[in-house]
Amino acid sequence: MRATCLCGAVEITLPERPTSVTFCDCSLCRKLGAVWSYFSKGAVAVTGPTRAFARSDVPHPSVEAHVCDTCGATTHWLATESSGHDRMGANMRLFHPDDLVGMEARFMDGLGWDGVAAPQQRRSPGTIGEDVLVA
Repeated sequence: MRATCLCGAVEITLPERPTSVTFCDCSLCRKLGAVWSYFSKGAVAVTGPTRAFARSDVPHPSVEAHVCDTCGATTHWLATESSGHDRMGANMRLFHPDDLVGMEARFMDGLGWDGVAAPQQRRSPGTIGEDVLVA
C-alpha cells in the first residue's frame, strides 16, 4: 500500500496491508490527527523530507512524530532510542478511506493510559466500512 501527504512530497509505502488501525485519544495522537497501524522500525519506506517532533511535556518521550516538511501533514512516528522499542506507526489517514475497508478498528484509551501498564480499550473493536467510518 502506498500513500502520500497532502502535497505529495512524502510517500509512505507499507510492507503489507495492515489488519488493524488504532484510534488513540491521547493528546499527541488527537492533535496530530492520526490513526495508526504499527510496524517494526524501518519496515515502512518513507521517502521525502520530514520534520521530527518529540513531546516536551513528558520527561522521556517514547515516540518522535514526523510531519511533511512542506505541507505539515502527519506521516509517521518512530519509537525513540530511550523507549527501547523496535516500533513505528504509519498514519493511515494518508490512505484513501476505501483502502481501509475491512480492517479492524481499535480504540485505545490514551487519555487514561499511564504509559507503563498495557493500554486499555475505550470500546470494543469494530470493522471499517461496517460500523466504523474513517473520515
